[in-house]
Amino acid sequence: MVETSSGGRFTVDDEVVAIAARTLEKDHWSIAVAGRTHEVAIVGREPLRVWVDGVEVRSVIADERALAAAGTGAGAAGSRHELRAPMPGLLKAIHVAEGDMVERGDAIATLEAMKMENELRAPERARVVKLAAAAGTKVEGGALLAVLVAAD
Repeated sequence: MVETSSGGRFTVDDEVVAIAARTLEKDHWSIAVAGRTHEVAIVGREPLRVWVDGVEVRSVIADERALAAAGTGAGAAGSRHELRAPMPGLLKAIHVAEGDMVERGDAIATLEAMKMENELRAPERARVVKLAAAAGTKVEGGALLAVLVAAD
């Protein structure tokens, strides 16, 4: 799964990666992902068909605004939230365990960055399904810290 953030960061399967793209022609690009270059082209739009290095791959584009409007995005029961480090720093504490139920605003983790402690909080009532980093770990900006699944 590839995701983009508003800050221009890309994550591939929960790992922040460097991506550079160069347009070769309309709907055809050369894309470097984590140092490896691939040719990517759109070969069909309805349904979306994408060619990567000569092989057609299954592709789905999810617009988070459309999902939220349909009740299947953020705020919907069972929706997934990834808590990521907003900047590089030291993960001072993890305040929850996998399987815990948390309420909106509950502290999930404390990140020390630039001599300040930042509490990262639950966006809504949810269950902690994965902790991806441990207290005392140095993390990069965008690193996955926890995965939460919205509760009813």
